[in-house]
Amino acid sequence: MRLFLKRDTSFGESAFVIFDEAGKEKYFADVGKSKVGGKFNIIITDSSGQTAAKIRQLPIVGTCTFVFKVNRKHVTFVAVPTKNGIYSYFYGNNWHINGELGSKNFVIIDVDKSVILRHTKHTDYCELEIVSENNELYCVAASICANLINTSEKLVARAV
Repeated sequence: MRLFLKRDTSFGESAFVIFDEAGKEKYFADVGKSKVGGKFNIIITDSSGQTAAKIRQLPIVGTCTFVFKVNRKHVTFVAVPTKNGIYSYFYGNNWHINGELGSKNFVIIDVDKSVILRHTKHTDYCELEIVSENNELYCVAASICANLINTSEKLVARAV
């Protein structure tokens, strides 16, 4: 299954819109600021307006930590930016990321090395190739979290 993730820059409350291959809007991701530490919560709704998943950012210093909840199952995604790149970890499943999380071109694979998601960055959208429908919302949530991590698209040499 192929979905497309696009940042919503309109003045509405939606932060991301997820389309299917036919161009039909499938999910919306709405951001709401929390009162603690300026972090945020994201509600992913389907096209009928029903809540499909929730993402919460945790205020842990030095990391970008997100917990996403689909139905009653939680998965935690932690990204640690370093000078050598971004290291990422999933807790709650056996996934890990291969590729460049910073450039938004990566693959999520399972412990048996089977591909779960291929995430490809294009100029104004991201392409999500999801292998299993059972993992669709987890893949959408992980892609939203990856796109919320502030990165520079170009490597820059800095004088010290």
